[in-house]
Amino acid sequence: MEMAAHDIYHLCLDIGNTRVKYGVFQTEKLIHVAKTEINKIPDTIHELSETYNVGRMIVSSTRREIPQYLKEFGKNLSLYLELSHETPLPIQLDYDTPETLGRDRIAAAVGATAIYPGQAVIIVDAGTCITYDFLDQNSVFRGGNIAPGMQMRLQAMHSFTEKLPLAPFETQNEILGKSTIKALQNGAIQGTKFEIESFIMHMEQKFGALKVIFTGGDANNFVDFFYSKIFVVQNLVLIGLNKIINHNAN
Repeated sequence: MEMAAHDIYHLCLDIGNTRVKYGVFQTEKLIHVAKTEINKIPDTIHELSETYNVGRMIVSSTRREIPQYLKEFGKNLSLYLELSHETPLPIQLDYDTPETLGRDRIAAAVGATAIYPGQAVIIVDAGTCITYDFLDQNSVFRGGNIAPGMQMRLQAMHSFTEKLPLAPFETQNEILGKSTIKALQNGAIQGTKFEIESFIMHMEQKFGALKVIFTGGDANNFVDFFYSKIFVVQNLVLIGLNKIINHNAN
C-alpha cells in the first residue's frame, strides 16, 4: 500500500567540523531538532529511524566528506540529496564562484525565502565568522561578505599584539570603554554592531525596503541592538534544507 505523503518524514543534516545539527520535518513543520557528534551519526540515524518513518534526506557539509554511513542510508530512501551548488534550488545563485559558496549560506538563503517569500532579505550568520548575504525579491542570491566573528576579533587582538589581554566576551552598555578590557570588548562587540548596522543601511539605500534575519550561535547577542529590525531564526539552515527537499520532491 502506498504511503501517504504526510506520513513521510524529512531528515535534514547540517555537518560542521565536529558536530552535526539535524532536524526532522513533517512536510514543512519542524518537529524535532538536536545536535550530535560526528562519530555518533550511525547511532543517531538508527534511533531516528525507529521513531520516524524517514523517507527523504538531505545532507549539507561544507568542510568534510559526507560519512559513508549516510550515503548508504540514503540509498534506501525515496529521495537523498547532498547539497551543492549543482543541486536544483528554489533560488538562483548570482555568484562568480558558486562551487566555493558555503553550503550553509546556500541553505540559509533558501530558508529566508520560506520566511519572507517574495521579499528582499539580508541574512546575517553570526558565528565563528560573520557572513552577510543578500537575497533579492526575485529569490536571486546576489552575494555577500565574510568578516571575523566577535570571539575571533577578541582573540586576534590578543594574539597579534604583545601586551593586550584576552578580553572575555561580555557586552558593555557604555559606548566608551573605561578600561582596556572594556575597550577591547567594545571594539569587538560594538564594532561588529556598527559594521552590521552600516551594511543594512547601505543595502536599504541601494535596494529599498528589506527584511533582516539573524542566525548562528551569536545571533541572540544582537537582539537588543536591532530589536525593531531583525528576526532571529536559529534553525534557518535546517528550514532551508527542508525547503530544498520539498522543491526536489515535486
